[in-house]
Amino acid sequence: MLLPLFTHMRAAILIVIVLMLALPGPSPAAAPSLTEGETVVHLPLVSVTEPRTRLGYDLRIAFGAQAEPLLAEIPATWARAGDLLWSEVEPVRGAYSWEAVAALEHNIRRLRAAHIEPVVVVQVAPEWARSLPDRTCSPVAAAAYDDLARFAAAVATRYSSGDLAVRYWQFWNEPDFTPTISDHLGSGCWNDGQAPWYGGDAYGAALRVFADAVRSANPAARIIGGNFAHFWPDDRQTLGFLRGMIESGGLACDMIGFSGYTRWGTAERMVLKAQSLRRTLAAYGLQETPLVAVEVGEVCPEGQPCPKDYQYLQANYAARIYALAIALDLRGIMWFTLMIDGAGFQQSHLVDVVATGPAPRPAFYAYRNAALLLRDAAYAGPPLTDSRFDEDGVVQVLRFVTRDGRPLYVVWLPNVTAERDYALVAWPGARATCTSGLERAAPLVRDCSDTRGDGLIRFKVSDAPVYVRPAE
Repeated sequence: MLLPLFTHMRAAILIVIVLMLALPGPSPAAAPSLTEGETVVHLPLVSVTEPRTRLGYDLRIAFGAQAEPLLAEIPATWARAGDLLWSEVEPVRGAYSWEAVAALEHNIRRLRAAHIEPVVVVQVAPEWARSLPDRTCSPVAAAAYDDLARFAAAVATRYSSGDLAVRYWQFWNEPDFTPTISDHLGSGCWNDGQAPWYGGDAYGAALRVFADAVRSANPAARIIGGNFAHFWPDDRQTLGFLRGMIESGGLACDMIGFSGYTRWGTAERMVLKAQSLRRTLAAYGLQETPLVAVEVGEVCPEGQPCPKDYQYLQANYAARIYALAIALDLRGIMWFTLMIDGAGFQQSHLVDVVATGPAPRPAFYAYRNAALLLRDAAYAGPPLTDSRFDEDGVVQVLRFVTRDGRPLYVVWLPNVTAERDYALVAWPGARATCTSGLERAAPLVRDCSDTRGDGLIRFKVSDAPVYVRPAE
């Protein structure tokens, strides 16, 4: 597809500007002098692509009203509005009870009022439509596919316009879980444990029935397949499940969703899982299939108390995860979850509910501030196709171009809390600002220009990302 003329012009102008800024002047610049312990990295040329990575969160139905004052603070463009349970809407075959989703509809309306696209998860088949009658996480029985199509068309019609309009639909949550998972955890259990497809062929067939019916009622609808739990590091079953979806007649969804919590070594699981999924999709010529990290977050170890510095680590994660999502060219991410009381999913939420009302955590501000800094930014670095998880001591640098054509760098040192000296090589006398402390309501912004005339932009680096913006 041809890009608009202004995009080509903007890219050309930007390249010229960066070249001019990178030139040292009439005489060669002296090699920059370093103090002991300093690390430097050269600023490379940048180019522009159009940003297209949505940012959002999961909004629990039970806390939608309490969260409402905070919705405008995070520049989200979409959010999971909640679950539409088929079992509650149609407990008796052929009779719909829409009053069962009244609370969900309140969430849809409040998101629409905040100019945020709602994403709705359709799951939990009625007992009469299950292949495992005694399990609420059961797959849909093949004999009930006609009923599924009828139901999906009715749902898409009801939510096709007005303040209840829903454009994004997710079909089941984490369907690659086996039936060993507890029913109350809200995951599907389509995975039958049998190689090579692990139930993905059955899920793919049901997904096609759902997707075709939804699109017939609302051609503007977009379908998210998954969201995969995507077991890690041994993800053979999830990848087999995905292959089963494809082998059953091709992907019927517009994008693939997956969960991407926490870090694995020095890399984020979200990054490693996205790379793994793309390699499998590429084997079928489907490498351009959009990916969505439907659930991201930093969580405490399962069955263990949170580390004492947990909220600090969570804030650091929140300060970098959107930058990584843009660099991966994901269609979007959604934090799980925005607000909850108690432990929730291993303390992953951004806002606590206390006696005095909502209490934003440091991670809430980090997620918000990162989104504001990266608003309309496009990734301009090398593709993230082979990220490693064993890069202890290696500083991570992502480079972007903002809408005004200026470079922006996101820099951090994984798993290191003590700050170290670091420097970007620019040009003698280069001006720059460094933004840190994203976990604060107002982050710290300081002048980190080259005051020594040696072409270095100096700052401290740690697990907490620093956003560096060289001036024009």
